[in-house]
Amino acid sequence: MFGKRRLILAVVLVVATVAIFATIAYILFLRPSSETEVVYAATEVGTPNGPAVTKSIGPTGGSLASPDGRLTLTVPQNALTETVAFSIQPITNKAGNGLGSAYRLGPDGKTFTTPLEISVRYDEHDLEGTIPEALSLAYQDEKAAWHAQKLAKLDRDKKTLTVSTTHFSDWSFLSRLVLSPSEATLPVGVGLPIRVLYQCQIGYIEKIFRKCEALPPQKNHHPWELQGAGTIDQSGLYTAPAKRPSPNIVHVLYSYEFEQWDETRIEKMTGTLAAVITIVDRGYRASGRDATGGGSMSYSGTICDLTKSFTVIGNDGPLTVTFTFTPSGDGRSGNGTLSGQYASITWSNGGSYKIEGFDGDKPRIILEVAVTVSGPPGTGTKPFTHHIDLIPLNGNECGGG
Repeated sequence: MFGKRRLILAVVLVVATVAIFATIAYILFLRPSSETEVVYAATEVGTPNGPAVTKSIGPTGGSLASPDGRLTLTVPQNALTETVAFSIQPITNKAGNGLGSAYRLGPDGKTFTTPLEISVRYDEHDLEGTIPEALSLAYQDEKAAWHAQKLAKLDRDKKTLTVSTTHFSDWSFLSRLVLSPSEATLPVGVGLPIRVLYQCQIGYIEKIFRKCEALPPQKNHHPWELQGAGTIDQSGLYTAPAKRPSPNIVHVLYSYEFEQWDETRIEKMTGTLAAVITIVDRGYRASGRDATGGGSMSYSGTICDLTKSFTVIGNDGPLTVTFTFTPSGDGRSGNGTLSGQYASITWSNGGSYKIEGFDGDKPRIILEVAVTVSGPPGTGTKPFTHHIDLIPLNGNECGGG
């Protein structure tokens, strides 16, 4: 009796195991893969973020553009047998690596026998950290997953990407490959993680285990290359040098291997993406004093980048003077102006400056000006030299660590 039960139980377990493996084998190996689209991870559904546009189009065909002019829907002649009220509603773009707005096309759920065209324009801003070949149009299905279209037409001259569709849904413009950030300003000695954002493709294994990892499809063990000062490790962590280099522009290059999609072919392509990093000093605090005609002037202010315009405040008793510095070249020199007022007397004019000890631990600004004092009993001009000490910052006033 017990032996027969054990035998029956064993048979049931074997049958169940075979059934499970057969199901997995069917899912993994026997189901045909799509040659026209790739499915990406599900996200939230976008919400309206602007006015919708509508237009009735009939058998003669026509077109409708989104309110921002970025997306265009084209209905070919004789694609319709009746007049249809079409609409385009801009919505928030929830797709991974989404670019700008997404769009909700109506009438929702409408299908067409003859394909319609959806075309989107891109600009240089869309290409920051990516390439035209990585741009894609994708629609969101009823389960909120995104379907990127492989059979797309990329026109580099007109800067457009066009796909055909026989149904309407929410459509997103996105990039399948992004280097982030593509540009950055970094204080000396500070680290910056540079990320490569690949779209996360959902395969059958990911569907079973509800897991999706965006692993870069490249074969290089160390795809990073550095042109300039600093260091870059295998994970993409760039660390600026302890001292600002000259020139202070660094290029971090990432070598990729990528699948290029086209309406006529799908092939592998290789290339590099570049992140441009500007290395600046961690920042300085203005300090010091100068003897003036009737007292002394003290200086204060925070300077985060000597290569960009900055201001320093001077105080001499009741008088407050604002110094505005406009650097040239690498920030070692430039022009400075001053302005201040007390009662009915004004101080103005300007001149040139240089930074003494620029590469040392105790730099200071030397500003040579011809100060014009206006007010009763008259106007006069007098040359003066301002000495402003620059004390390096150790905190995070300018974003450093």
